[in-house]
Amino acid sequence: MSATRAQTAGAPAVSVLMPVWNGEAHLEAAIASVLGQTWRDLELVVVDDGSTDGTPALLARLAAQDARLRVLTRPNGGIVAALNAGLAACRGALVARMDADDLCRPERIARQVAAFRDDPALVLCGSAIEMFGDRRGVLRFPTDDRGCRAMLATWSSFAHPSVMMRSDVLQAHGLRYDAGHQYAEDYRLWSDLARFGRLRNLPEPLLRYRVHAGQISQARRQAQQEVHLRVALDNLGALALPRPVGHAELAPVLFAHRASAWSSLRGTLGLTRRCLQQSAPADASLRRGVALQLLRRGLRVSARNLVDRWAA
Repeated sequence: MSATRAQTAGAPAVSVLMPVWNGEAHLEAAIASVLGQTWRDLELVVVDDGSTDGTPALLARLAAQDARLRVLTRPNGGIVAALNAGLAACRGALVARMDADDLCRPERIARQVAAFRDDPALVLCGSAIEMFGDRRGVLRFPTDDRGCRAMLATWSSFAHPSVMMRSDVLQAHGLRYDAGHQYAEDYRLWSDLARFGRLRNLPEPLLRYRVHAGQISQARRQAQQEVHLRVALDNLGALALPRPVGHAELAPVLFAHRASAWSSLRGTLGLTRRCLQQSAPADASLRRGVALQLLRRGLRVSARNLVDRWAA
């Protein structure tokens, strides 16, 4: 790993960044899953974003037991501010994300470090995730750079708490989570990082992802969709489609209940066709991948709209 200004003598190879707000219910298990990794050369940077429950006392007790746990306490400012404060404090050449209610598989960090060592051009590496709680199953993502980029054009190709990033790339290009893209701040960051190196997901589920009603994706879905659309429109614009894609055109393709089943299907077929048009040899493969991702997503959205209409 190349040295960066964030690293100091004796700094760990990996920093794991975990924000928390009033998370005492699952926090200790999440921390134990990080500190119990087979890869030992790490620090866990926990940003306490103004918790008012038992989180501060729990963090103080656990930090006294393991010096690799570093606690940053700050007034409540929201997830984006907490993430950026944590990034600024991370000393490792690699920064892994982790949420305060999820669980890492013991080999997670070691497997991701190996991926970065095998590929010096890799800038972002995630993994499949195993869902538990209100929903169960394994959620998988594209594993190679081409597949990740094709999906990223219109949808995040990474599970946020599963990722590991290269710190020197973040620093060299001034990349941080953007408060102007709150609720889809991760999707914005992945889209920015993709300009500076390769992307990858490991196929095995290295993270157990807790699904519950209190998550931002459930509680603020409409706001999240609007921000997501802004990022996706920027990404599609970079593909130089025959004519610009608009908000009203893309929303029915990506999100259920934004239009009728027929409108979603018609929009899906139209955007898919445009992605396949006027493809220069250098970007033809990417456009085909984007078209396939749009087709898959749009057909699922159309089918859901149709089923929900019948059930109403």
